[in-house]
Amino acid sequence: MRGLVLRFAMVAAVASFAALAACNPAPTNVTVRRLAAVAPGSIRRIAVLPFTEAALEKHSPVPGQEPLLEPPGETVTRAMTDAMQRLGGWQIVDPMVVGEAFKRLYGEVRAPTHDEARAVGALLGVDGVVRGQVTAFDERIGSEFAAEQPARVDFAAELIRMPAGDVVWQGAYSEQQQALSDNFWNLGNFLHAGAKWVRARELAQLGANEVAGRMHDTVMTGATADAPPALH
Repeated sequence: MRGLVLRFAMVAAVASFAALAACNPAPTNVTVRRLAAVAPGSIRRIAVLPFTEAALEKHSPVPGQEPLLEPPGETVTRAMTDAMQRLGGWQIVDPMVVGEAFKRLYGEVRAPTHDEARAVGALLGVDGVVRGQVTAFDERIGSEFAAEQPARVDFAAELIRMPAGDVVWQGAYSEQQQALSDNFWNLGNFLHAGAKWVRARELAQLGANEVAGRMHDTVMTGATADAPPALH
């Protein structure tokens, strides 16, 4: 009987934490800050530029680790573009149009410096450009049901206002899944990932969804928040 009561208590605890997670969807692994005042709705047409991998630590694949299907910078760039396109109130430039602008200016599509980002933004005639960097992108070792090593993704992004070229907003995401046996307080993030061990690209999409949502809050309402590390 005592064991049955304990099991019911554990189920109740999980349900309570799940409810808390549902009520507080903003994870603690996202930090953002507004660096300049943004009039609500003043930045509507935005181009997402290729993310750099310059600060990314490269690791050789180990046994059981699935190979990456593409460079991490491309994965995170697409994740941010997709996440921003799903939010209303602004217009996100088609990636093919962005690519053509890069080729016209530089002969190739590449992660831009701040000045190059401004040049691309000027050519596109947008209100703002997003650039970023990926600093960690490790694929899981194992499967979605049993991971010897979970995926890890760290990236940062910033919004540059055009035509002035000032950085008005920055956001950062850092996440490595944890088993509930290691950290029960991570239940909200574990459920947010579908209660499974996700691949790095899925973790990147979860992070992009959160970062894009927080950026949207600032662009559309002028909201402010805490500070992530600056881009280089």
